Amino acid sequence: MMIALMLLAAAPPPDEVEVVVRDVIPTEDGSEAVLLSPPAEEVLLPIFVGPAEGNAIRMKLQRQTPPRPMTHDLLDTMIKTLGGKVKKVFIDDLKRNTFLAKIYVEQRGKVHEIDARPSDSIALALRCNAPIFTARRVLDEAGVTRESLERKAVEEDAAPARKKSRLGPGGRSEQL
Repeated sequence: MMIALMLLAAAPPPDEVEVVVRDVIPTEDGSEAVLLSPPAEEVLLPIFVGPAEGNAIRMKLQRQTPPRPMTHDLLDTMIKTLGGKVKKVFIDDLKRNTFLAKIYVEQRGKVHEIDARPSDSIALALRCNAPIFTARRVLDEAGVTRESLERKAVEEDAAPARKKSRLGPGGRSEQL
């Protein structure tokens, strides 16, 4: 009975889905797409980030250590030095094609909810070994399959060169 209660207490709320970083891929327009996915599902959640943020995430995925601490390494060190711990990152909303996120930091028994960009949240979570979650409705709205991503890339390669586009949330093409 006690083990069952502990498992229930540790389970995320039903509208939160744990995701892992599957890959970081470059896009045509010079940005990066961070591909998140629930471990037991085939859906991918592409989040478009700048090249610096994409590189910070990629370096951590590839277990590369820079000669000097990067911004996210510094933030991790500061949180730990001040007695805090990143409990989780939550990509909680999507407004006008912009993902929103929060970082939950526990310090001295109190949990602080901090508004942050998803790119910074993901980079920090990887450094802190903190879980990453997304709202189910965000995943349902913007999630795509790898097959649809690949099909869209092929279609864009075949499209006339006069209109440039990039892949937006939910795998929709956005004109630039």
